Amino acid sequence: MKQTYETGISGEQQAAEWLIRKYGMKVIEQRCRTKAGEIDLIMLDGETVVFVEVKTRLRADAGIGIMAVDKRKQRRITNASVLYLLRKGWKNRAVRYDIVEVRPDGILYVPNAFQPGGVFYR
Repeated sequence: MKQTYETGISGEQQAAEWLIRKYGMKVIEQRCRTKAGEIDLIMLDGETVVFVEVKTRLRADAGIGIMAVDKRKQRRITNASVLYLLRKGWKNRAVRYDIVEVRPDGILYVPNAFQPGGVFYR
């Protein structure tokens, strides 16, 4: 379990650094916990608040981590994001839900991967 946790933390850091370098995003928070669940990364892409789910895979085919973000997980993330936005007092902010899969051979990035309500783009 400890190795899995450490792998996840490492993947989140890699994802944050990659998003900063490649897209100029800014980290607001990492591993943000709310009553509804945890959000791996919260970033700013311009004025848009981006909630990022990071899946780190050591030996998996591309897309396996992304497919792990099922409707139940999407619902948890969106519920947690609503609580986060309310806590910050951020009304009428543009938001987006992205998924980053970190693998030994690179990063697979899906911007705007899903919308509140569990609509998943495949």
